[in-house]
Amino acid sequence: MADLITTLWNCWNSRNKFIFKGQVDSLQSIWEKASKLSNDFQIYNLMNPPILAQNGDIKKWEKPAKNTLKINFDATVKDNRMGYGFIIRDDDGFVLGGGGGFKEGRVSIQEAECIALVSSIDGAAKLNLLGEATFETDNARLVNKLNIGNEDITIIGSRVKKCK
Repeated sequence: MADLITTLWNCWNSRNKFIFKGQVDSLQSIWEKASKLSNDFQIYNLMNPPILAQNGDIKKWEKPAKNTLKINFDATVKDNRMGYGFIIRDDDGFVLGGGGGFKEGRVSIQEAECIALVSSIDGAAKLNLLGEATFETDNARLVNKLNIGNEDITIIGSRVKKCK
């Protein structure tokens, strides 16, 4: 890919040189410049750490413990609208149910995540599922609020207490 990009870039430079300066590069010189630039680029990348960290961790869904349900939920907020959803699976990964929806109005991401949590609890209750349940979210602030206990006196803390 680096070879292709550097070749295209050198073709573009050669074109500009012809249009603005009237100079013509040979195909051989375009290829040699592109090859040298590509090699320099690869050497630079081997010697220097990447500017942006490479995320090599690929997280996969993991089955819950035996006889335990796993309920994954999430929410998103954009402009004056939020969307949320949840999925319920058994210990074999079999989907038992799910749901979601949209709501109009301005809400924080924390409120949206709480709405998704309440919706997932209601969804599980409607299915009359028995046994232990594990709830999973990607929102660390909500998880922290769930783990704090009854000391949290914020509005979100009150909602989380109700969910417990």
